[in-house]
Formats: sequence, structure tokens, C-alpha cells
Amino acid sequence: MEHGGKSSAGQKCEEVLQSPSQHDNSLSDLKVLSPMTKTVKSTAPKLKRVYTDKTLKIIFALSRNECAHPDCSKPIISPATAYSGDLVVGQIAHIYALNGNGPRSKVGLTQSQLNQPSNLILLCPTDHVIVDGQHETYPASMLIEWKSRHEMKFANALSRSISDVGAPELEVAAKSLMSSKFSPAPGSLLTVPPQAKIVKNGLGSSSELFLSMGAAKSHEVEVVLLKASQLDADFPDRLREGFVLKYQTARQAGYVGDELFAEVLDWATGGSQATEIRKAAGICVLAHLFIICDVFEK
Repeated sequence: MEHGGKSSAGQKCEEVLQSPSQHDNSLSDLKVLSPMTKTVKSTAPKLKRVYTDKTLKIIFALSRNECAHPDCSKPIISPATAYSGDLVVGQIAHIYALNGNGPRSKVGLTQSQLNQPSNLILLCPTDHVIVDGQHETYPASMLIEWKSRHEMKFANALSRSISDVGAPELEVAAKSLMSSKFSPAPGSLLTVPPQAKIVKNGLGSSSELFLSMGAAKSHEVEVVLLKASQLDADFPDRLREGFVLKYQTARQAGYVGDELFAEVLDWATGGSQATEIRKAAGICVLAHLFIICDVFEK
């Protein structure tokens, strides 16, 4: 999906998920303050909820259509009925508040950082109201733990798909991602510690999850590329070049951090129409190249 466009599903999600800001306003009118409570008006510019299609895609995929509260399994999307289409009922909660006077505020974060997938968690409407309205009981550390635990459900399913990936699937994925032209690029291809690269590129827990899962097949990817290079010496270089070109195009379009990674990941996994095994193979190839070369910033 291009950076500027929005699918109808993306628009639908965004329209429904903007509702918490309106809801928050009504709640603030009803909140009873104790005599000791002091309200302080912030002079900082009010930040906005701005979710790209890529962000929505990431957080919805990782939610597995369930509220992230550990004791709740309410759906994020209510299925279609004989008379109505499906309906997004879940709401996006910010782990660290979007504005300084909000629940769980944290100084120094930009609007872009606060609207990244790593700072967002999908909850049912009831739990969203509770965690924000009683934020002293639900600190950021707790929501981060909820998010991590919830996303492990997605990771377990992805792990099963990745375990089924073999050399044929990796070869198909690699061939589909190669650049048709290759011109040797200057610069070192020395191995960079993945964690250092993750920090350097501003990647959050969602992107790190994909990389960690895909890295499990890094050795198999290396073997596939080695065998392919025996028949086509430029095969590994053209594969790398294909990723570099996609990365550079995304950067020029204004993507950064998790949004940039999601753009490259969506391309690497073959898009929404790809099979699960093809998606898993693409993740493995991307993770391998992330580890061994300079596809992303070092």
C-alpha cells in the first residue's frame, strides 16, 4: 500500500478508532475532583492521534482480534451479520499519553513516537475507559507487559508458520525480492549486532518481534543463498539490492522507525494476498539481511 493512500478498511478502522478522543472529553467533564486536586493547563501544543494504514495493520495483526487485557477476550472486530457488515469495536489506547496532562504521560516523546505501534495497545471499549480513567492502577509498565504477553500469541502462531518454511519456500521468496539490476555499492557488509541496529533504526517491540522470529531461520537462508550463488554469482547481491532499493524508496516517502520497517516487511512478505508460508519465508529473508548486511542503518 502506498504511503499516501488509504484502503476503505483503513479508513473504517481510523474513523472508529478516533472515537476515544471524543470519549475522553466526555469523561473529563464527569470526573469528580477531590478538594486537594489541582488542575494545571498545559501550554504545550496539543498533539493529535495520527495513525497510518501501516500502523493500523501492525496493531490489528498483533491483536489477533482480542482485547489485550489479560482477563478479557472480547473481540476487536465484531463479525458481520445477515443484516450488517463487520464493525470495529476495539479502541486504540496510548501506553504513554498523547499529551502531557493525559494518563501515563512521559516527557520528551514526539507525536510520531507516541503514535508508533510500540506505544499503542488495542483494548475493548470497557477496558480502555478503565485503564485510562484509573491510570494510577494501570501504569505504563503494566500495559507494556500486557502488550508483550498478548503479542506472544501472534508470535506463537507465526512460529508455527516459520517452522514449516523450508529451502524451496525460501528460494521462491528470495527470487521474488531480487532487484533486476545490480550495481555493487560501496560500504562494509560487516555483521552488526541486531540489538544495536534495532536501536539505531528506532524500532519498537513489534518490529523486534518479527526480526526475532525470522532470525530462527537465518542459517537456512544463508545455505539457500550459498547454493543459489553457485548457479548465479550475483544472486545474493541482487537480493540485497532489491531490499536496499525498497528501503530507500520508503525513506524518501517519509517513513521512519516501525513505519519504515512495516513498509519493507509488507513488501518482503508478498502483500496481503500472499499465503502464510510465503509471508513466513519473506520474514526469514528480511531478518537474515537485517542481521548480516546494511539494508537498514548501522
